[in-house]
Order: sequence, then C-alpha cells, then structure tokens
Amino acid sequence: MNKATLLEQIAEMVKDKRLEGIRDIRDESSREGLRVIIELKSDAYPQKILNRLYKLTDLQKTFHLNLLALVDGLQPQILSLKNILEQYLGHRKIVVTRRTQFDLTKAKERAHILEGLKKSAGSY
Repeated sequence: MNKATLLEQIAEMVKDKRLEGIRDIRDESSREGLRVIIELKSDAYPQKILNRLYKLTDLQKTFHLNLLALVDGLQPQILSLKNILEQYLGHRKIVVTRRTQFDLTKAKERAHILEGLKKSAGSY
C-alpha cells in the first residue's frame, strides 16, 4: 500500500460522493512514522466511515493461508502459525547442520591432500 496512492484514492471517493462524512484529509507523516488525519463532519458516524474505508480502500486486506505441511515426513497436517514456524526453524537447523557437515568433510579431504603434498615436497 502506497500512502500517496491511498490518500488520492480517499480524496477521489470523497469528491465523487462515494464516501460521505469526511471534511478534510491531512498527511502529518514524519520520520518517526506514518500519520494520516481524517477530519469528519459533525454529523458523521466514525465507525461507519471507518468500515467504508476498510471496504473501499486498501487499508485492510484479507488473504487466506493453507498451512498444510508434512511433519517429520509423515501424514500431511494442518498447523497453526506457531507450529509452522517451529517446523520451519527445525528444518532450517537440519539444513544448516547438514551443509556445515558437508563443508567440514570437504575441508578435511582437502587438508589430507595438502598434507600429502607437503610431505612429498619435503622429501625432495
């Protein structure tokens, strides 16, 4: 969501009379954070306008998640957000451990070759 686009979108809706009850829109954002002031007319219902803003703009978006995963290589399970994050962290731990073990094995093989070259070069 782009702030400037959002403000233009709200102003356009107010101008087109699709959104009633808004008197003024101000952008008071600074380095500390985002701040948009929407002043309402005296006869406006704030909750009704807020609901319309959620419905007509990108202030609120809904998206659906399917948190289905294979846990320990077994049956698929639907997990909660906490459980899926725990499973992911466990997976990353296994991946990093295996990669480190692979790199260590390669380094030991290379060290063995270098040690042999060192001994053979010293014999001349």
